[in-house]
Parts: sequence; structure tokens; C-alpha cells
Amino acid sequence: MALDTGATYVTVPWQIAEALGYRPDLSLEKAEVVTASGVENAPIIEVAAVKALGEEVERVAVLCHDLPPRSYIVGLLGASFLRHFKLTIDYLEGVAILEKKRRS
Repeated sequence: MALDTGATYVTVPWQIAEALGYRPDLSLEKAEVVTASGVENAPIIEVAAVKALGEEVERVAVLCHDLPPRSYIVGLLGASFLRHFKLTIDYLEGVAILEKKRRS
């Protein structure tokens, strides 16, 4: 997956969502996705949890959409996961650090 601070949702291919037991075809919630071939409506599902970069978030909204094969990226780690953290990207050190948000 690619860390994408501009993506609203975590994005996974349909095949992976189905392999995990989800049914994207039954989702009533959709989002418009702009692709090279036009605008498509992709289903949004809620998954039990997403684990990434050493952290886990439960009940995450996930967009089911196949990225172009030549992108060499299977999915996107977007804001539906990242919004739960303070994200620091240190390009000089080559690291991304997630810190749990403090609730006020």
C-alpha cells in the first residue's frame, strides 16, 4: 500500500475485500473516483480493523477500487485510517511516524 495523505479513504481492491469476507457489491454507500477513463462510483465498506505502520484502528471506512495495474500499488492508506493519528514524515531519515491523537 502507498501512504496517501490526499486520499479520503483507505483503498483496497475488490478481490482483497471479498477474500476477507466483505461484500462490496452490497454496499449502499458509494464515492466518486476519478480515473483515466472517467468518473466511476466505487463502494465504501466498513472493515473490522486496519493495521498499518505498527498501529491498528477498528471500524474503518474502506473504498473498494482496483488501482491501475501499472501503478504497482495495490491500495492506499488514506485519511479514514490516518485521521486517528499525528503523522510525521521525515524525508531526511526516510521514516513515517504515527502517534495516537490525544482526546481533549
